[in-house]
Amino acid sequence: MCRKSARATHTVRVWWSPSAARRAPAMHTEAPYDYIRDYYSLVHRKNAEDPRVSEFWLSKLAHVRGDSVLNIGCGPTLYDYMLRFERPPREYVGLDINKSTFEFLERSKDPRLLDAKARVRELGTHTELIGADVFDCEGSLEGRFDCILGVGFFATFHGPRFERLLGIMARALRPAGLLVKLTWHGPHRTAEETRKKLEYAYDNSEEPSPDDLVTGFEGAGFSLVEQEILECDAQSYGWNAIQSCVFRKV
Repeated sequence: MCRKSARATHTVRVWWSPSAARRAPAMHTEAPYDYIRDYYSLVHRKNAEDPRVSEFWLSKLAHVRGDSVLNIGCGPTLYDYMLRFERPPREYVGLDINKSTFEFLERSKDPRLLDAKARVRELGTHTELIGADVFDCEGSLEGRFDCILGVGFFATFHGPRFERLLGIMARALRPAGLLVKLTWHGPHRTAEETRKKLEYAYDNSEEPSPDDLVTGFEGAGFSLVEQEILECDAQSYGWNAIQSCVFRKV
C-alpha cells in the first residue's frame, strides 16, 4: 500500500503518436469513450461482487516497486492501481493504444476516479500518459524503468508480435528490473462481448496458456520469481483462472 510522500507535485503530460493509427494491428478500432467508461465501472463492480478473487490479484500490485514504473496497456484504472503499489514511484507512465482511455482519465467525473487521482497527486508522483502502439514508441521506453506492470495486457499478443513485445519490455527495464504480469484465462462471455474486445484490442483471438506466457518470458531473458494461479467460478466470475507472475530481468 502506498504511503504519503513529500516529493514533487503531480503533473500530467499527454502525448498521442499520430502514426499509431497507421501502425496498429488492422483489427484495432479506437474504443469509444462510453466503452472505456463502462469498463472502468465494470472493474469496480466485479471487484466488489467477488472480494476473494479481487483481493487475490489486487494484492499482487504490491510487488510493483522502484522509482520509475511503466503500466503497459494501462486502461482507465491507471490511478486506482498505483495506490496498491509497495510505495509511490517518482515517475509513473501509463501507455495505452486507445486514446479515449486518456480522454476518460482527464474528463470523467466518476467519484472513484477523482478520489484516486487526488490521492496520487498527494503522493507527489509525476504521471505521464502515452497514447500509442507500444511498437511505435519502443525507443522512448528503452532503459527507463525499474518495474513494468501489465494487467491483462500480455495475453492480448501471440506469435511474432508477442516475441517482439517481450524484447521491447526487456530493453525498457533497467538491470535486474521487475515485471509484474496478471492475466485472465478461459473467458465466458457472449459473442458480441468478444467481438468488441477483439476490435478494441482488449483481447486476443488466440489466447496463450499460462505455460505459454511463462515460456515466452523466460525465452526473452526473464527469470520467474513467483507464480500463482487462482481457479475461478467461471459461471459467476466470467473466467476460468487468473495467473499472477513476477519476473526479473536477467
